[in-house]
Amino acid sequence: MRSLLQPLSIKKNLLIFFVVLFIVPFLAVCLIWYAKSAEMIEESGIYYNEQMVQRVKLQLDEYFAGIRVDTMALPGHPLIQEFIKADPGNSYEMFRLKGRFPSELESNLRKDITGFTILTAKGGAYGSPIKLPDTFEPFGSRPPEDSFQIVGMSVKDGTPLLALFRKVIDNVTYEHAGTLIMALSIDQLVKIADIKPYGPNGTFAIAEENGRILYHTDRQKWGTLLPDFDQMNEDSGRLEQDGPDGKKMMVYQISKQTKFRIVSETYKYELLGGLIRLQLLTLLVGAFILVLAFIVFSRMFWEIKKLLGEIHMNRLWEKELELKHRDSLLSALQSRINPHFLYNALEIINAYAIVTEVRPISRMTLHLSNLFRYSVSNPDQVVSLREELNHLQNYMQIQEQRYESLQFEMNVDSELLDNVYMFRLIVQPLVENAFQHAYEQHGITPSQIAITGVEEQNSFSLYIEDKGKGMPPELVNKYNDAFEKITESQMLQSGFNPFRRIGLWNVHTRLRLAFGAPFGIQIHRSNGEGTVVRVILPYLTGVLKDRNTGRSA
Repeated sequence: MRSLLQPLSIKKNLLIFFVVLFIVPFLAVCLIWYAKSAEMIEESGIYYNEQMVQRVKLQLDEYFAGIRVDTMALPGHPLIQEFIKADPGNSYEMFRLKGRFPSELESNLRKDITGFTILTAKGGAYGSPIKLPDTFEPFGSRPPEDSFQIVGMSVKDGTPLLALFRKVIDNVTYEHAGTLIMALSIDQLVKIADIKPYGPNGTFAIAEENGRILYHTDRQKWGTLLPDFDQMNEDSGRLEQDGPDGKKMMVYQISKQTKFRIVSETYKYELLGGLIRLQLLTLLVGAFILVLAFIVFSRMFWEIKKLLGEIHMNRLWEKELELKHRDSLLSALQSRINPHFLYNALEIINAYAIVTEVRPISRMTLHLSNLFRYSVSNPDQVVSLREELNHLQNYMQIQEQRYESLQFEMNVDSELLDNVYMFRLIVQPLVENAFQHAYEQHGITPSQIAITGVEEQNSFSLYIEDKGKGMPPELVNKYNDAFEKITESQMLQSGFNPFRRIGLWNVHTRLRLAFGAPFGIQIHRSNGEGTVVRVILPYLTGVLKDRNTGRSA
């Protein structure tokens, strides 16, 4: 239970999101689409078969209606009336009448009636015998409207035929005196029914009222019994039955005129054959899309995991910086104990110098005391340009005591001194760097240091100029490229320093990390006449941001 209550990982959440929003809807749409499409296609196939069955039924009704009309006059033909009244025992009379049939009657019959037989109630007969069903009674009682009847399939000389019945009424006694049996060729019936049913294995059949098949797509089934014919009780309908290759859909109609059952059968899988292939293709395409989507989600997951790892490392780095900052503050607080002794000692020296009227020692002691007091304060404290330049003046006063020929010039608008801000110990380390690397390192006596302030639209530039030996051009380019291109995240890496000398880089890093781009330093010019270093500083309002609180200083 406790494991169920724990929050899921990002990987599991993304997997659940992918399954719920992609796989489940895709499968649901596929199932619904397949069900609806299968229903529509199946209904279309059945409708096609129904229309085909209806057309065959109408053609058969029209065909047999024509036969009925064409044979209606035969029972009243004078020769037939004379034949049914004749005595079968009078051989001469029977021979004379039978001899007239070919010329007077048979030659005028329809071409599809290949023969006929006349049976009289007195026992006379004419024509070749036609095999009839055992249940057929030539002189059985029938309603008056059944004067024409389709008896069923028969065989004559090995050829399948359709036997037709006509009642012959004596025109004198009006009694059933004879029966006319006609042999109808099934060629026209086969021609009407010879149509292509739906599907490659679909079948079409015509059966008698008793279920005996008159015509079937499979000729071997002619004369056999139609399956499930006893369930065809309506004028039309649909039946579903099991076949050797699956479910079969049977559509049938019953002709009221001929009593024939016209039946079309189609396997269900053939109705849906194209749909199954389309469904398989759709599933393959859908699976391909899902695989692509899963790959995209996987890449997204690894990117998110990578970002979370970077966020975690940044938090650890911030914690480490915070701990280092606290340690440095503690060290600064502890170091303040010793400067008090130093300040007191300097005050005593200054007092002795005043008493003995040695003014240079007094001034130097005072400048040195101010220099120490400013230097041991918190280096991360933000100060105005005025405070920093005052500190620089104390430093330069001491240097002027060392070098009598040293000239120090400062050209900065006094109105801007309180509107430009920076950290402590930004300018003085740069001037000290000029003494060391421009003059002393090359054995040159320091001659001039100039400080110039230039007001710009979005920043304030402070130029520090010396007259010592400049730097090589490749070193200048290396410094300027580093100042411009190295990012803040690279600066925060532990131990990162692209230069062997750390003075310029430390000043630039402090300004860039605190104020952001474009603030920092730049080598404005360096040649045989000296070096000019440009310090880009922010104005007071809206520039400096507290990195812990995010508020503007």
